Amino acid sequence: MLNDSNIKKIKRKIIILGEGGVGKTTLLHRYVNKVFVDSTKMTIGTDFFIKKVDITLDNADKYQMTLLLWDFAGQERFRFILNEYIQGAEGIILAFDLSRVATLYRIKNWIGLLKEGGVWGDSKTKFFLLGTKKDLVTEDPSIISSDQIDEFKEKFNADSYFETSSQNGFGVEEFFNYLAKSLI
Repeated sequence: MLNDSNIKKIKRKIIILGEGGVGKTTLLHRYVNKVFVDSTKMTIGTDFFIKKVDITLDNADKYQMTLLLWDFAGQERFRFILNEYIQGAEGIILAFDLSRVATLYRIKNWIGLLKEGGVWGDSKTKFFLLGTKKDLVTEDPSIISSDQIDEFKEKFNADSYFETSSQNGFGVEEFFNYLAKSLI
């Protein structure tokens, strides 16, 4: 941790959304606990993680950011409580499974819910498109084409797009470092 009296301490609320089974909980375990949890139980409603990160910007400003990471269940039966959790979120991660193209297209359903909740289009909230389970597509990278992802990203004005693998850690730190810096 940074040890300086000039460090600005801030908190940011992050919500991760996506269909059940896309790897949201596993991703957060990889990031927060540095472990790959092979079998997680279905999230009931929400789960919650906290991660403190030290950030030094190019201009030498220093921050200690506490990320409040809300893991929202992907199953439709829990969506009625989403509006309670998305209020006040500074960052929303829209996650899909790179090996299951349907999960990319179902992001539209999540965006619809965000619109209903008044969060979509809010300039205070950044949206991050995240492809998970990169390790499952190394043999067949055409499962979801980069054109499909680019089209989706452009259509819905995602602030960024990253690919990760919770299994081997690919891209996880890079994604969350980018997310944290972009929320300062």
